[in-house]
Formats: sequence, structure tokens, C-alpha cells
Amino acid sequence: MLEFRCNVCGSECSCEPEAIGREQASCNGCGSTVRMRAIVHHVSESLFGKSLALPDFPLRKDLHGVGLSDWQEYARRFAERVDYLNTYYHQEPQLDITRVPEHWLGRFDFLISSDVFEHVCPPVSLAFEGARKLLKPGGTLVLTVPFATETEDTVEHFPELHEFRFEETADGASRLINRRRDGVEETFDNLVFHGGPGHTLEMRLFARAALERDLAAAGFSDIRFASDPVPEFGIHWHHPWSVPVTARA
Repeated sequence: MLEFRCNVCGSECSCEPEAIGREQASCNGCGSTVRMRAIVHHVSESLFGKSLALPDFPLRKDLHGVGLSDWQEYARRFAERVDYLNTYYHQEPQLDITRVPEHWLGRFDFLISSDVFEHVCPPVSLAFEGARKLLKPGGTLVLTVPFATETEDTVEHFPELHEFRFEETADGASRLINRRRDGVEETFDNLVFHGGPGHTLEMRLFARAALERDLAAAGFSDIRFASDPVPEFGIHWHHPWSVPVTARA
């Protein structure tokens, strides 16, 4: 049995080691997964040089953070301790990471993007560049995306995506109809959605090596794939893929 303190809500937790999963709730208090707890851990280390549970964060409204459709359980707690704004692609407060507004350039000490970049329309390089533009010099990006380790290149499912729409097929599935910039129309079936339809469409599967290249090309340094365990907060990774990535602006 694994015993730990949830660094999101502060609850004392106990579960079997195999219950610690990337998308599997393992805190009886807030329902956090290892991915959520790892994000808090890396934000804390970037801001304070040590790993603190969110309830133990000092009150520091001089520290500025932004999230991209972040999980509400830690989003509201971040906002209580630091100057933090959770943003959305489809509603207010709105932020398109590929088109960062000028008044937000270089504003933030940290940016959280958890399982968002795999849904960004191509070219995804604009998202990495936008993330870099949001951060102050020395600011930290805490990024999670599903990624593979056995390949060198990210697999783009719709590399020529331009003007597209969805249609429902006879069996109730979704089909993507795309008109490329050269006018050619193409059709895609067997679409993969994460958590629902619409903007949760999986646009790509990242490769670890390509992620590192993308971050470096956007101007990030000190790029780290964070697979180290933090047992006191129930952070343990069973596999080397899709672990959090941190990078400095």
C-alpha cells in the first residue's frame, strides 16, 4: 500500500501502487491523478526551489501564472495563492496559444499546458512559439502531452488541415472533411477524440525527440522530461512515455 499526501488538496491518501495512473484518480479528496500532482510539483519547484503542496504555497500575488483549460481543482487553488489566470480556447477568459495578444507578451512566471498541444491545429510550432512569448525570461513552461519514445518524429494526423468540418456517418461516428490550401478535398475517418467531440480531436501523436526539438526551436532551454518519483506526494511513473516536460524561457 502506498501512502502519500495529495499536493493539490492536502488530503492524506492511501492506495495500491498500480492505482497510480496518468489518467486514474488516486486521491480520495480531490480526485487528482499523478499527472495533476506532478504539475503542482513542477510549478512549486520552479517558483520556490522546492516542492510544496498547494495549500502550503506562500501567498505571492507578485507571481504570475497562466493555464490553458486547466483542471479546476488545482486552478482555483493556484488562484488563491498566486496571481493565476485559467484560460480557454472557446470561452472567456479566452486565449489562443498560437496567437498570443501583445499585452500578454513576457508577462508570466509560469505557464501550464496539460494535454492541450496535441489538439492544436497545425502547424503546432505556433503553439510552442506562443508559449515562449507568454513567459518572462527565466519563466517555466510545465507541459504534458501524450508522446511516444520509440520514434523520432511527431505523427501529424492532418498535416494539410485548412478549412475543415465534421460530418456524422451512418453509424453515428464522426468524419472530418478538409479542403487543403491547394483546393484538394480529403476525408478522414476513425477519428480520435479525447474526452469528447469538437476541439478535443487528436491532431497528432508527439515523439519525445521531436518535442525536445520543438521546444528548443521556440527558444526554450533547460528542457527536462520529469520521470523522477516524488513518493511523498504520490508521484510515480510506471512508464517513460507521456511524463511531464519542463522548460525555461
